[in-house]
Amino acid sequence: MVKRLIHILFMPCRQATLLIEKRNANRITSFQKIRLKAHLMICKWCRAYNHKINVMEDLMRKIFTQDAPDKFNNIDLQTFKDKLKEKLK
Repeated sequence: MVKRLIHILFMPCRQATLLIEKRNANRITSFQKIRLKAHLMICKWCRAYNHKINVMEDLMRKIFTQDAPDKFNNIDLQTFKDKLKEKLK
């Protein structure tokens, strides 16, 4: 009962999940960080959501920060450019 009351007083889960997303976009204030941290200490569901979001962010960062030149060599790129120029004519 006490945890539930504290949970409601600190912040509802709906707001906590929104703040988790904002934090990942670096659009959160210091006061909101403190409130979010307090909520995550209390709520196991939001902690699990936070963990999943962090894992997904890490995976996406690894996928999208790989350099494109490593995937394609210059000959392939030039061939693609030539074919594209021919189609545009």
